[in-house]
Amino acid sequence: MKKCLLAWLLFVVLPMAVSAQNPKGRFSVTPMAGINVTGLSGGTVDMYKNKVRMTAGAEAEYAVNDWFGLSLGAYYSQQGANIDMYSTGTTIDAEGVEYDTAIEIEGKIHCDYMNFPLLANIYIPQVKGLAIKIGMQMGVLVNDIIKVKSYVASIPASGLEYWKYQNINEFTNQQVYREMETTGVCNSIDFGIPVGLSYEYKNVTLNARYYFGLKKVDSTEDPDKAHNRYLSVTLGYRFHL
Repeated sequence: MKKCLLAWLLFVVLPMAVSAQNPKGRFSVTPMAGINVTGLSGGTVDMYKNKVRMTAGAEAEYAVNDWFGLSLGAYYSQQGANIDMYSTGTTIDAEGVEYDTAIEIEGKIHCDYMNFPLLANIYIPQVKGLAIKIGMQMGVLVNDIIKVKSYVASIPASGLEYWKYQNINEFTNQQVYREMETTGVCNSIDFGIPVGLSYEYKNVTLNARYYFGLKKVDSTEDPDKAHNRYLSVTLGYRFHL
């Protein structure tokens, strides 16, 4: 992230080294669609895994001068993460018998947003059609749902080594299964920093953008501090106005 910010500053202070992708004073609109490789970062427990979801929207850009443009976008963005956690522990029952306990939690977090990125676009003459993008983004939650399944099983402590090489789902006669589905957990507003690159050829644009969420996703009092993060890859077509 620091390298991207440094690159942005260098291009701002060296305007003679760059040139425009759009004529000065012109507007353009670019509809786009693609995929998000999305997850959560900064959580207190390492249980969030990436998943692939969809995104679609459009950006309007104004060419401020011959090398610099400002764009405002609106995207429907499917975000969230998979949940996958496995752990073992030891418990002692009322009769003093020691047991090894295996716990497996799996599930899905779906948090869908309308995202509004405001970006600075810096065009590079050495590679025609290439641009660096950086800015700020606000997201408004559209819907969310969390589905979680948990499996708990206990066996005598002597079987611990056996547990390490087995799937907990194989022990159907030992496990306790619980399922939860809930909504209203994700914060209604999200904001963060998108950085990325785009390449344009004959008005067809390929965009790769990484989003660093700065706001805690969970709206409850849970101490987990996970933030949204995702890599977005989209394909679009620029219309000059």
